[in-house]
Amino acid sequence: MTASKTVALVPAYNEEPRLAAVLKVVTNSPLVDETIVLDDGSIDNTSGIAAGFPVKLLRWEKNRGKGAALQAGLEEVPDADRYLFLDADLINLQNEHLEQLLSPLEGPQPAAMTVGIFRHGKKSSVNLAQHYFSILNGQRALSREFVNMLPELSWSRFGVEILLSKYAELAQKTVHYPELQGLTHVTKEEKLGLYRGFAYRLQMFRECLFALRNYKKMIRLYPGKIPREILERI
Repeated sequence: MTASKTVALVPAYNEEPRLAAVLKVVTNSPLVDETIVLDDGSIDNTSGIAAGFPVKLLRWEKNRGKGAALQAGLEEVPDADRYLFLDADLINLQNEHLEQLLSPLEGPQPAAMTVGIFRHGKKSSVNLAQHYFSILNGQRALSREFVNMLPELSWSRFGVEILLSKYAELAQKTVHYPELQGLTHVTKEEKLGLYRGFAYRLQMFRECLFALRNYKKMIRLYPGKIPREILERI
């Protein structure tokens, strides 16, 4: 029996101060066979930090958005059995969190996708939003079967998590929501300062709102690998 292959995709944009902590956990995990850092147009030393770890680095000169970065990562390794999506700014990531995300994809009734929920980490508006609106959380694991029937992700930018969750509903796929104790991430305001961080957060929310309002139309325009029987229901 061939061993399963797990690939971690880590999209990163100007995450020089934070990326190493995430890569240290992921590259030392026995659960992960390959890690790909997706440097989406960073102007800091994000790529230099990634180069210090046993990872594959994909880098773009211009920022294209989180959805496009993840799409490129999936296309780079089409033969994996399980895919982990992890943000580059996580705080207190542990191997146990990776196991919680990955284990529901196995067994007699495997999930198509898991969506992590932050629990008992740093209190912030983002953590509260992700607790009550799990559709926003970027810590996910996806099976190969699910990846092989996904629509095109590139248009979605920060709305990629909404697109994935809404598509799972349309495709009637099982999704699990493990609670990731103690895990959180750095807020945009902490990274960029109050005003720039708030402006960046507004941009994120606009992109998420666009995805929420338009995902069906955009799926029909960019169907990707969607099976015909699912596309006909949209």
